[in-house]
Amino acid sequence: MYKITFKTISIFFALILPAFAQNPTPRLFNELNAAARESYAASRALALKSDQPVFLVSDNVTLIRGEDLGSLPYTPPLYRHLESISHLPLGAYSASMGLLENPKDKRWLDRLRMLLNQLNIAEADLPKASFTELQRVRQQNILSASRTYLDAILMRGNTDITSINRYSRSLAPLLLANAADAANVQIEALDHAVRELSKKLKPGEFEKAIAVITGPKAPREGNLQFQYFVYAFGTGSAGIRVLYMENIFDREAALGILRTVLNDRVASQAFFGEAYRLERDLMADGATVELMRRFGNLGNQPSLLVK
Repeated sequence: MYKITFKTISIFFALILPAFAQNPTPRLFNELNAAARESYAASRALALKSDQPVFLVSDNVTLIRGEDLGSLPYTPPLYRHLESISHLPLGAYSASMGLLENPKDKRWLDRLRMLLNQLNIAEADLPKASFTELQRVRQQNILSASRTYLDAILMRGNTDITSINRYSRSLAPLLLANAADAANVQIEALDHAVRELSKKLKPGEFEKAIAVITGPKAPREGNLQFQYFVYAFGTGSAGIRVLYMENIFDREAALGILRTVLNDRVASQAFFGEAYRLERDLMADGATVELMRRFGNLGNQPSLLVK
């Protein structure tokens, strides 16, 4: 997955050479650098044009084109219900491993006991959720298997890796089935939200829209929202029109990074004839060659011919 991070955004005019850090930069160069960076910041503010449609995706989908055109949620209750019950086995596994590695720490038993209490409450609330019959039976199977597992641990006061693995493997198919159902309902809701918001665009504007997905620092491969927009925008849109901004949750921070990316692409094309060169570290190519040379990965170099 293509990801944008604070570390991977290459800002051409902010290049720092750590090798020279021990030698204070003359004041003249500091002022020169500050003036160049001020110009860069000013141009970056203009990078996001008022006619550029942007789908900003967090807990909601917001369509921006100069101003907000609307915002819609896309996570239905059924998604949350499936997610919550699926987290139970993961919590039980984690607490079991904690107990296995720290058998004298009774807090792990307390955590397992709390999970069992919450399991009982969830089981009583199953009829309140909007599960299909097949989904309801699946959730009941997850809860029943987890109760049997937790009861056994709490009765013994300890656990072993064999029983942990047996429990985990037995629930894997049920967790994957829940995940598939959750993906289905969230994609349906996301697609509905995007289509509704897209009605506010002029003909041809969707074809140039950008999607910015914000999320945790370590997004799992195949992020649903990222995949959706790649399919919606078409082949080649990943990393070009669909961007994942890692560890960004604030709207203005996301738009600020988008301005940086768009501004760098124009500058990159002007300098290097390649729109995306500045999305890699400017020193990357030189560093690779030097490190290969330094650590003997370039092979034997030909000797200079002596005339």
